[in-house]
Amino acid sequence: MAVSVELLAQIQLFAALSPRTRRCIAEKAVRAEYAAGAVLYRQGDPPAALYVLQTGRVKLYRQSKDKCQILALPVPGDCLGAESLPTGAPSPYSATTLTPVTAIYLSPDVLQPLLDEHPDFQEVFLRLITDRLKQFVTLVHDLAFRDVTSRLATVLLARAELEGQPHDEGIVFDRLLSQQEFAEMVGTAREVVYRVFKKFEDDGLIRITRRCILVLNLDALRAIALQEAH
Repeated sequence: MAVSVELLAQIQLFAALSPRTRRCIAEKAVRAEYAAGAVLYRQGDPPAALYVLQTGRVKLYRQSKDKCQILALPVPGDCLGAESLPTGAPSPYSATTLTPVTAIYLSPDVLQPLLDEHPDFQEVFLRLITDRLKQFVTLVHDLAFRDVTSRLATVLLARAELEGQPHDEGIVFDRLLSQQEFAEMVGTAREVVYRVFKKFEDDGLIRITRRCILVLNLDALRAIALQEAH
């Protein structure tokens, strides 16, 4: 599907670009649809395309043998991929859709010339890579200096603040991840996540169903998220 200049102007990544740059990008961009469970690219592949997520959810993750670490869960409006394009290095992580997804897609062979020819796009693209790096640095800090309880509270707090909808009893958001995937986000075993979730429920902080998570006490969850291991 073709991408219109008007659509690009509504997306934060492209909004600050000149009209000429947006026109050139619109000529090369494609709007693609993916089913749940689709692999957009794999860790170790050649530099990936740039994806601008419009609808649906994706997980970014690294794997080493039988271990997996989920790095991020982009939301609509976020960008992913192409971080290794400037250096030609392999893709540093994999991306798989968690739900059906629509995304604007710029393949590496059209993305590089666009970056070379449009300095304003290059500046925005470099800022995007820097923001992703900051996100990963924060993840490394959390894994090193926060315990599992604090890390899981941080994940739930971030999702409540970013994705949550008001509810009579608090804030609710789609569960989206299995307990194993929550474990892969916070760097621990599934059994440990089960115990922490149960404690959060017993303490009246959250309520979990198969489809959603209801945060009952956001302030208490925030206090736990801010704790660092001693």
